[in-house]
Order: sequence, then structure tokens, then C-alpha cells
Amino acid sequence: MQFFRRLTIRKKQSSSEEWRKKEHDYYLQNGSAVLEELLALCNGNCRIPIRYFTATEIHNAIRHSKNKLEIFDGRMVAGSMDKRLVFVRFFPHYFRNFFNIFRDIAITAQMSHLKNVLRLVGCSVELEKPVMVYEYVEAISLHTLLFEKGNHDDQTRKSLFSWGNRLRIANQVASAIVFLHTEFTTPIIYKDLKPSNVIIDQNSGVAKLLNFSLSVSLPPGELQVVKDVTCGTYGYLAPEYAVSGIVTQNTDVYSFGVVLLQLLTGKNMGTLNIKDRNYIMYDVDSDLETIEIEKIYVMDIADPAILEEHGIEIQQQLEDCWDLVKKCTKSKGEERPYMIEVAKELRRIHNCFRAFTLGQN
Repeated sequence: MQFFRRLTIRKKQSSSEEWRKKEHDYYLQNGSAVLEELLALCNGNCRIPIRYFTATEIHNAIRHSKNKLEIFDGRMVAGSMDKRLVFVRFFPHYFRNFFNIFRDIAITAQMSHLKNVLRLVGCSVELEKPVMVYEYVEAISLHTLLFEKGNHDDQTRKSLFSWGNRLRIANQVASAIVFLHTEFTTPIIYKDLKPSNVIIDQNSGVAKLLNFSLSVSLPPGELQVVKDVTCGTYGYLAPEYAVSGIVTQNTDVYSFGVVLLQLLTGKNMGTLNIKDRNYIMYDVDSDLETIEIEKIYVMDIADPAILEEHGIEIQQQLEDCWDLVKKCTKSKGEERPYMIEVAKELRRIHNCFRAFTLGQN
């Protein structure tokens, strides 16, 4: 019996040593990849340092957690570290084949001082796939608010999704994209803007962007980059990127236009430019029923909840938003405005709404 007991102990020790070696190998491999992305991103001048967590710390943080936030590309589990709540984000197995987790870590770290980006606390590179640790917020995804109406009570949706809050969400997302386009050494193109990559803090109503894993930097002095493989979400891809792999700042403008359309209508809407046919809008949830855009009257497509809230008094704001949607989703990239111009127009519309509400009071 003593022999078998010693044999069991040796096996456990051997297994433990093997696991520690794996953790060390992952640390070197993944850590160097994160460092490489950081150096390329900020020219060695990092704004915010990244805190590294061990695999054991990650395990201990979430072992008793039952609170999960399902997001399109993985899941986030609520946990506790240093006596504060955090979100721990895990990536699915396929993720590494198509998405750059290391770039996600690097970009998020350098944008975590912005209120409209989910703040990165740190990461763990001791696991096969790196794990990201974010600040904890009482979160609901914009996708859930827009399209999964049965997953929350009507009062929650009304309070978070009033017309004023929709304008604020659009402004906040636009400001995060403008930062990407203008505040780095070369413009960074987000490339995967969609409602499931935006979460709303239910306490403050603030919109926060996450998931920069498909983002690309434009080469120095260049206005575009051509990618051999097209990655993104159907319905949000700019035509020139979907067809030819061309990525520019206007790639994000197109995707933003689709999101703005969905905020305006409250539906899973998209736009298409089909050869030899008029520019059309379609409802994903209605068997792709199409409508010619030039024949659309904004009051017919606006979310009934908006009209119920304010009626015809905000018609001009709705029309201005609709005009912005049409400009952002032009089929030719060079005909779209830059994101900084889009953000400026959104601020003007939002200021008009605030003046309108002050006049009512």
C-alpha cells in the first residue's frame, strides 16, 4: 500500500510540474505576442500599463461565480479580485484562427482611460488562450436592448432606450471610433462595429465599446489597406471591404450607419446596394423584405416607441438622423463623410433634442 501511495504522489507531482511548464510556455508565447502588439501600436510609448494575472488568480476569481454576460464572440464571467468585482472574458476555440486576441488586449489597454470603452484591468497569458479582465459594470448589450425584447422588462428598455439615450449612445460610440481614427500614430480601423460589441452600463446609461480583435492599423502614409481574408459580420460590412477587401476609415463609417439605422428603427435593419437596382433597405427579421430608400418617409420607419414618447415634435431630428444614415451607408466609400464629421452632426442633433426638452420644462 505504501508503494502505491508513493506512486500516486509522484504522479500528482509530475502532473503538477507538467501543468506549471505549460503555464510558463504559454506565458512566454502569449506575453511576447502582446508586447509585440503594444510596441507596434504605440511606438513603445504606452499610455497605460497592463497588469498580468496568473492562471491561479483567474481560477480563484471566478470559481464561485454564477453571473455571466453572453456576448457574440465569447462570454464574460463576473468575478472578484482584490475585493472588487471584475468581468473575466473567455474566448471560444475558433477565436484565435480569425481574431487577434493580442491586438485586442493592446488596443483596449491604450483606450481604457475613455469612458466609452470597457476598461481593461489586466489579462492572463498563462492559459492557452489569453484571458482579459475588465472593470465590472451592470451591463446589457446593445444587441439585447435592440433585438431581444423579451429578455428584459419594458421599463428597463424605456429608461435605457428613450430617444435621448439613443442619441447619447450613438454619440458615445462615434466618439470612441473617432479616437481610434485620429489619436494613434496611424488610424486604426475598428472593422467590426455592431450592437453586440457595445454594452450599456445600466446604472449610468453609458455605452462602452469592446472587442478590438479585428482592428487593423493603416500603413504609415496610406489611406487604405487591402486584406486577403474578409472578417466581420454580414450586414455591417462596407461593400468595398466585403467585395475587394479594401479597408479605410470609411469602412467604420458604413458600419456605424447601419447601427444608427437600427437605433432609429429599433429593428434589425440593413442596407444594400444591388447592381442595376435602387439602393434598398431591408429588415433581417422579415424575410429580407426590401424598401427603396429614396421612397422612405422617416416617420414610417422610426421605432413606434420613439413616436409614442415625443410624437411629431422631434420629426426634424428623426429626419436629420435618417439623412446621416443615408450618407454613412453610401455604396462608394469616398462618398461617405469621415467619422469626425459624423460625430459633429450627431452632437448637433443631440443638442437640438436637449434644447427641445428644456423648452418643454
